[in-house]
Amino acid sequence: MGSVTVMSAETPEELAVALLMAEGGSLFVSGRQPGAWLGRVLATTEKPFIVSLGDPRSMVWELAFRHGLDLTDATRRVGASCAAIMSCIGRPHALILNAGPDWQQPAATTEAIARHFGLALDPVDIAKIVEDVTSAGHGPDILSPAAEASPDRLTERDTAVLEGAVAPYLEHFLGHPLGRITWPRELFLADGHRPAVQPVDVTGRVRALIYGPYIRLPLGSWAAEVVLGFSQEATDVTFVVDILSAGSQLCAASLRPPHQGVYSVNLSFVINEQTDHPIEFRVVNERAAFDGKVALSHVLLSPQQDDAASTIDIVKTELGLTA
Repeated sequence: MGSVTVMSAETPEELAVALLMAEGGSLFVSGRQPGAWLGRVLATTEKPFIVSLGDPRSMVWELAFRHGLDLTDATRRVGASCAAIMSCIGRPHALILNAGPDWQQPAATTEAIARHFGLALDPVDIAKIVEDVTSAGHGPDILSPAAEASPDRLTERDTAVLEGAVAPYLEHFLGHPLGRITWPRELFLADGHRPAVQPVDVTGRVRALIYGPYIRLPLGSWAAEVVLGFSQEATDVTFVVDILSAGSQLCAASLRPPHQGVYSVNLSFVINEQTDHPIEFRVVNERAAFDGKVALSHVLLSPQQDDAASTIDIVKTELGLTA
């Protein structure tokens, strides 16, 4: 195929700039979280492409044990990437591969890829490709450091983070409807940009006490349940819980706890191509406070049926609101 130029692009603008700077040859474009625009481009061009799926928990282990990322950071990245490729799955020109069974039969998989792209490969070519891949240390029987790192080494909380944030995508990749996603408090940040794993002191000026986790969600309608705990002193304060996408507020709700305890705040919002960005939840004190503490338990996200999205769109149209 001649010379290959490697470039990175997460947005259409970055891709356009990279293409203008490329000097001939073939192009290899890498994007870890390209967003819904990629699905739109693939639908417009009607070119064949491949979607390779695997266990997202293994990808988190790979980033953590091979590349040294913090487990929560790796979970954020993998969760966002899973959401980013959702718009590509199910398109008519896609070849869907599964890293589990398809990696175990490299010759058949290589042949399927060649056939999908209209490439003529004879058995000798296929055998040479498989041999080259194995020689490079990527054969199906070669364990990576992540594979050797047993999940048993994870703490109970680490396992809860993985199972809640990325495991639902695995079930979806296996053919099931996308289930509820749980973002535990380990994925969020607290006042002072520290992990939100402890109660936050409300004392002081108006500010975002808890925020994050900056993870994408698939397109569609969503219901969110934000579970918060408040001390008795915090009952004198009204709190605003809102959701932002690229700085734009998607929805908001207020809560003034009547007494100390744990409460849920329910929010509904829509992710479309205009709001296809990492999501930020915030818990903000509405006025300066003299005392009190607030703690986040988790955020539970439930995908809603398409008819819910249609109803929201109808209401927006009736009110003359922009999407």
